[in-house]
Amino acid sequence: MKSKLIDNYGRIAKKLRVSVTDRCNMRCGYCMPKNNTKWFDSTEVLSFEEIIRLSSIFANLGVEKIRITGGEPLVRPLIENLIKSIAKIPHIKSIGLTTNGLLFSDKVKKLKSSGLNSVNISLDSFKEDRFKMMTGTNGLGKVISSIQKARDVGFDVKINTVVVRGWNDDEVVEFANFARHTGITVRFIEFMPLDGTGIWRSDLVFSKKEMIEKLESGIGEVSPVLEQEISAPAKLYSFSDGIGTVGFIPSVTEPFCNQCDRIRLTSDGRFLTCLFENPGYDIKSYLRRGASDEELSQCLIHCMAMKQEGIVSLIRINGLKPKLNLMHTIGG
Repeated sequence: MKSKLIDNYGRIAKKLRVSVTDRCNMRCGYCMPKNNTKWFDSTEVLSFEEIIRLSSIFANLGVEKIRITGGEPLVRPLIENLIKSIAKIPHIKSIGLTTNGLLFSDKVKKLKSSGLNSVNISLDSFKEDRFKMMTGTNGLGKVISSIQKARDVGFDVKINTVVVRGWNDDEVVEFANFARHTGITVRFIEFMPLDGTGIWRSDLVFSKKEMIEKLESGIGEVSPVLEQEISAPAKLYSFSDGIGTVGFIPSVTEPFCNQCDRIRLTSDGRFLTCLFENPGYDIKSYLRRGASDEELSQCLIHCMAMKQEGIVSLIRINGLKPKLNLMHTIGG
């Protein structure tokens, strides 16, 4: 099926991030406010039925992959039931989940049987005190256990590591060695101005180039993987000895907007064509006023056509600043 979700730059949306909640059981400094977090009221949040209906409409418009995000998606009760329903939607080829791992090990079997295909688990430090500093909670052991259990039951597992200068950039080599020892891909993410705490500064961005320099100094030469999905946000690299794969998501220093095929549905029912779009398009109100599937489809097509160039335009005008958007309210 040819996608109808095409923007004025010729980009075609094939991947949908669905946030199911803005709430989280961590308080990562690069994501959520530390205090006075204003949560969405429960009446503002899309029901599972509404998410399923919209997911089906997106699938009919060419979306092939759906990723469940948050906040922390596993704090929403019975999330496996939502995944099971999405798995039945025609044209959806895979379903992924992005989680911090605190609750994952307790639900791993239910999630596997629901039709979930892959899981990305966030982990920013192997040091317990640093883990607590970065996440606002204890739980390193639970996250490590979740990674192991996810691999044991056969999930496609990736680790997401946000690298912040002065916080955890000294662990880049350790994370790469983890990838080499376990066979799990670790994806290093540059610190983006999507933080609820307002601490983002350009000098806190530890660049892809600097990460590669650390890896080559500490382990050995890396080079791009020859065959990889060109539209994927992470650019994969392998080591010269053929052991281990790491990825880099260099949104700040090497934006990949021209290859973007991702769109987002927030838990409060906004359609975002870009991670930096704010506030997005209020699809929920349209849906709850009784719009038909065809009317919703035409609305999404119209919104997609207005998609902006992306973060590259902000960089061009020196427009990067803290809190450009709040990651916990839009989904990763």
